[in-house]
Amino acid sequence: MMTLKPLRFLALPLLVSSAFAQGGPKGSAPLKAEVFIVKSAPFAQTLSTVGTLRANESVTLVSELSRRLVKIHIEEGSEVKSGDLLFKLDDSDLQAELGQIDARIKLAETIKVRAENLLPRNAISQQEYDSSISAYSLLLAQKHTQEVQIAKTEIRAPFSGRVGVRQVSEGAFVSPTSPLITLQDVSRIKVDFPLPERYAGEVKTGQKFTFTVAGNGQVFEGAVTVLEPAIDAATRSLLVRGLCTSPKGLLPGGFAEVSLTLDGLANGFMVPSQAIVPSPRGQGVYLIENGKAKLQTVEIGIRTDEQVQILRGVKDGDVVATTNLLRIRPGLEVVTQKP
Repeated sequence: MMTLKPLRFLALPLLVSSAFAQGGPKGSAPLKAEVFIVKSAPFAQTLSTVGTLRANESVTLVSELSRRLVKIHIEEGSEVKSGDLLFKLDDSDLQAELGQIDARIKLAETIKVRAENLLPRNAISQQEYDSSISAYSLLLAQKHTQEVQIAKTEIRAPFSGRVGVRQVSEGAFVSPTSPLITLQDVSRIKVDFPLPERYAGEVKTGQKFTFTVAGNGQVFEGAVTVLEPAIDAATRSLLVRGLCTSPKGLLPGGFAEVSLTLDGLANGFMVPSQAIVPSPRGQGVYLIENGKAKLQTVEIGIRTDEQVQILRGVKDGDVVATTNLLRIRPGLEVVTQKP
């Protein structure tokens, strides 16, 4: 019995070695892999970017004249309508000059009427008549100029909105460089955001987008209204402006996280992201043709969380491997499986 044990231990390694040398059943079995059938279909992509909230209209009011402020007609933070009187400047000297002009107009009008009566009787020359008419017209023009100056002493709201913090008090001497108060129309909110230039042809006016702001759990909706007609050379981006018509709780100057879904793109095919593998020329996929794997170099485009756009390298109906990619090699037999 002692002589049989060494023989049995020696026989086992010989059998195992022989099995590996002959390629065993497992070594010759084809590899199994899940696949994806390439087909042309429209797809949508959602872009995420950041934007800035802006008032529909915004202005810092200043005086056109250098004068003393005599009356403030509004409360800070109140709502005003277009044309409402906000500030009144001192116009006493302008009113006095207007009175003088009115007196000269009366005299000039009397002279003009007399000249019109005397000219048909040749009691005055044509030159005298023309001078009287010209003097009257000149005084009327001076009166209009004076009325314009007086109107500038009344600072009115150029549009409806809400005023902010007042920067001056009654009695202050103001000038065109002195800010008085800000006026903002927040009935609608503009959203300015940049997009990479590669998407410039995919965005158009009227396109819908959504956005959120810090500290507010609501998702707001807007529509694209303006596209900058040129790409910014410094950032290589396109400035897009949208409009939100229901801006409850939004304030100008805020930070917005914008999501914009592009329309369906006609170029290329979409394949699962996991199908992309490195290739000697960049990126590639494993095509399964006649039961064998083929490494195909591809040109990729847009990426999403789950898919990659392939611009060149595949065609409609191609079978692309999506699993076991680390074990697949060109020319290897592959049995396809459904996901």
